[in-house]
Amino acid sequence: MAEQFAVTQIPGAETGEIPPSPVDRDEKTAFIYSLVDPIWDIDTLPLTYTNSRWSAFFYRADEKQLRRVLPDCLELEDDVVEFWYVDHNHTMLGPYGEMGVTVAASHKAGDGRTLYAGYYPYMYLTQDAAIDAGRVLGFPKKEAFVRMLEHGGAPDDGYGVYDTKVYQFDYFSFLMIRNGYVIHSATGKYDDADLPAKPKFYGNTDYGRMNMKVVTAPDLSESRWELVYLPSLVTKDLATAMGRPDAEGSHRFQVKPESIRTASAGNINWFMQATPYDNLGHELPPKELIGLMTFSFDLIIPAGEVPWTETYTRDATWAGAAKPYRFGLRHRFPKPIGLGA
Repeated sequence: MAEQFAVTQIPGAETGEIPPSPVDRDEKTAFIYSLVDPIWDIDTLPLTYTNSRWSAFFYRADEKQLRRVLPDCLELEDDVVEFWYVDHNHTMLGPYGEMGVTVAASHKAGDGRTLYAGYYPYMYLTQDAAIDAGRVLGFPKKEAFVRMLEHGGAPDDGYGVYDTKVYQFDYFSFLMIRNGYVIHSATGKYDDADLPAKPKFYGNTDYGRMNMKVVTAPDLSESRWELVYLPSLVTKDLATAMGRPDAEGSHRFQVKPESIRTASAGNINWFMQATPYDNLGHELPPKELIGLMTFSFDLIIPAGEVPWTETYTRDATWAGAAKPYRFGLRHRFPKPIGLGA
């Protein structure tokens, strides 16, 4: 006779650390997804990340190409690009890998302020919940295979630490693949060199982060563009909401100095290409590779403010200008063993 077994208890729910479902809260607090069965719940802002591992390649890029990937409402502030990978082990969205590009930019807000920030033109992730969370906040996230490895030089406990807080791995390897194409790969060895240049926003609390969000009406009649700004420091309101008044004025991105490793350009083997699906390799190739900096960190991501918005309208019957894709780039799968012609 068949047997059925169902576990109906949500692990961790009794601790109070998991926010209740939207159907169990005040309706006004829910701002995304159906209330019937949400896939995940972004209403848990601010998001927190613990002991993630960040690996940032620095390189100089052509100014014209940098301006091309920035929205018109932003000004370019630096030609040094941060081309980064991150291994997120402990987050409110679960573990995932991520890759992205950050460009130093500024925006003159309508209230007279000049907002400085790192702007994200490209992001790729391995996990759908984090992709969805990012898109809600304006991050340009796509799904891809992302791999980050550090190895050699010390026994491995999963964090590159053995007995002491000394990160001793000597070698690194990075790979990103999307839709069957390798977009980027890099291997090499840490030499702990002093890098000759870093992006302007490194160590600069004047620089927050910016993303561009587009919200389109269901009939395509209009699209509202919103520049989203996240300050670099923990505000009083955020510290109060977290129950951490002592956190006010601290940086949202807490680097662990003992975890920093670097590699000079001569120690890096680099490969990057454009693909039929992604133009990163074409739009932002390195003009001069500077080096790699890797470190561990804790992070807080709050709700952002919108310093700029503009609405574009179009004919409601607009159906785009796409033509049928006429190139033979379909995947060809082998026949199962034993299947005849």
